[in-house]
Amino acid sequence: MKLKTKLTISISLLVLVIVVTASLLYLNGLLHEQMHDIYSHSDFIAHSVFQQVPGDLRKAAADGQFDPQHPLACLGQSRSLNDLLQSAIAYPATSSVRDVAIVDAQGTIVADSNPDLVGNSMPERPELESLTLANWRSQISSIFGREKVYQVSLPPLLLNGQPVGTIRVGVDTVLVRSALAARMRSIFFVASLIVLFAVVLAVAFSDFVLSPLVVISAQLDRAARGEPVAESPEAWGAEYGAVSSKIQQIGRQLQDARHIYSTLQENVTQVLESLEEGVVMFGAEGRAIMASAAAQGFLEMLPSEIVGRPVEEIFPSNSSLDRAVRLAVRQQVALPGREVERRPGSQLLLMRLDVLRDRERVIGSLLILRDAERVRRLEDEIEVARRLSAIGRLTRGVAHEVKNPLNAMAIHLDLLREKARQRGGQELDNHVEVIRREIDRLDRVVKTFLDFTRPVEVQLRETDLAELAQSVVELVQADAQMHGIRLDLQFEEPHPTVWLDRDLVEQAILNLVGNGLQAMEQHEGGDAPQERTLTVAVTSNADFVSLWVRDQGPGVPQELRDKIFDLYFTTKAEGSGIGLALTARVMQLHNGSVDLISPPGQGSTFILRFPARRQPRPERAQGLALAEGEAPSESATVATQPPLQSAAGSGNGSGEVQL
Repeated sequence: MKLKTKLTISISLLVLVIVVTASLLYLNGLLHEQMHDIYSHSDFIAHSVFQQVPGDLRKAAADGQFDPQHPLACLGQSRSLNDLLQSAIAYPATSSVRDVAIVDAQGTIVADSNPDLVGNSMPERPELESLTLANWRSQISSIFGREKVYQVSLPPLLLNGQPVGTIRVGVDTVLVRSALAARMRSIFFVASLIVLFAVVLAVAFSDFVLSPLVVISAQLDRAARGEPVAESPEAWGAEYGAVSSKIQQIGRQLQDARHIYSTLQENVTQVLESLEEGVVMFGAEGRAIMASAAAQGFLEMLPSEIVGRPVEEIFPSNSSLDRAVRLAVRQQVALPGREVERRPGSQLLLMRLDVLRDRERVIGSLLILRDAERVRRLEDEIEVARRLSAIGRLTRGVAHEVKNPLNAMAIHLDLLREKARQRGGQELDNHVEVIRREIDRLDRVVKTFLDFTRPVEVQLRETDLAELAQSVVELVQADAQMHGIRLDLQFEEPHPTVWLDRDLVEQAILNLVGNGLQAMEQHEGGDAPQERTLTVAVTSNADFVSLWVRDQGPGVPQELRDKIFDLYFTTKAEGSGIGLALTARVMQLHNGSVDLISPPGQGSTFILRFPARRQPRPERAQGLALAEGEAPSESATVATQPPLQSAAGSGNGSGEVQL
């Protein structure tokens, strides 16, 4: 077979394939266009009837023809409605609408374009939308197969919130076939002419016109692979050279586009991997086109498994989350942020879905999933910060009013001490010194309180913790004696020392001792013991030096143990809720901790633990073993009884709170 014949047959077959493919594509588009027009026309008729029905019902009600038991029965007598139904199937002449009917809630026809059908039951018909959304093969099979009637229906008609009927428009496939037949004959006729004309051209110009296509194809292949494009033969003239140059330019543009796309894809992937939220993007057709790495934790699917799947496969269950996402993606509506559960008792999620639009066209939707508990914690932290900021602004205004009296008291106290010495009152020096020291400490406390939300400069120095505890006991001794409370101080010999800020820790201990005295004062009656004792003990081991404050009050209820260290939380009528919060902060500044042991009805024990000195101290006596529930040794304490034995011994299982 000659080369010309081969080329002619090849080109003819190629043109035939192209024409057939183009014809099928055009037929597909024609089918979709025709079905869309039919659906739009049917939907327009249904809405026209829908607009007519309320007026006819009102008119029937005014004429006394309205029956509440059968609210749509009067429509069959409406002349205007029947004229509208008749015109709907008569215009245009090529309309595919077979009938238009109004059906009541029981499925009975109350008005129809064919009056003979009034009173009959409406047969079940498939929705025309299913045929409109089907592929072209299914559409051709349905239209050119056995006669079938589809329907276009509106949502139920509502009367006082109750469905009373529907409007249904019937579309006959025979009428659709008749409307398409003439246009399809034109398509096949034009396609046949194109094929015949292509064969004639292939025979006439195969050598002259078609031979360069092989070289052009080779050049395009090289351009697609990124290889240099060969120069065109000079015999083919400047025209082919211009085409070759354009092919080279297109090849370079393709390479640049590949590089840009690859870079953009890598950047988007990095952004999605860094997100803590679960992000899933759906296209307009309802399939996932992108997913963040964090989505795996919420949906239990890898991002690679999510991409490409329809929303029904990603959210298949009947949970509130899955149902909401499926409906929102398919109906292309946004969902505001709300908390949902995917399974009963599972992780609470904060879900939001946004619809993505390009001008007026919906191009997809974006689902964002967050851990609701984490968001709530962040909101709580922001609220606490806001309150701290507000109280800081408020208390700074009080600083001037508090510090001026303190300064005046300190000045007059110095004058009082000088006058006392001149008159021989040396015995007052100790009391004056205590008052002066407390004024200085109170000044420091006021500053700390005012700067509660600011960093505090801790002035650490080696301090005898037992001596510090003794000074606190001496301060509250008079108040305790007034209420019949005995103060019991215990410590080991030699006294353990700690690196701490004396003023801050003294205030923290004073807060705990003061709270213990108040708790015992309010617990005087009832089951309170005859002899009430508040115990302050200092113990140490290899890791910590601890200070224990135990009272014999009513104890801390279980439900309040997680709140007592919160700022401004208090159960006292005149309390400020600052004391324990300040104590906890002081321990944080010293890298220590504050613990609570409060067995029901057995008082409360607060433990301040400070990191022990790392320098070896071989001369130190054995410390009191309280960490595991043992009582302090009698030989190593000032008192003759181990008052912490019951508290420490009940520590296991009694609910220890550690900050």
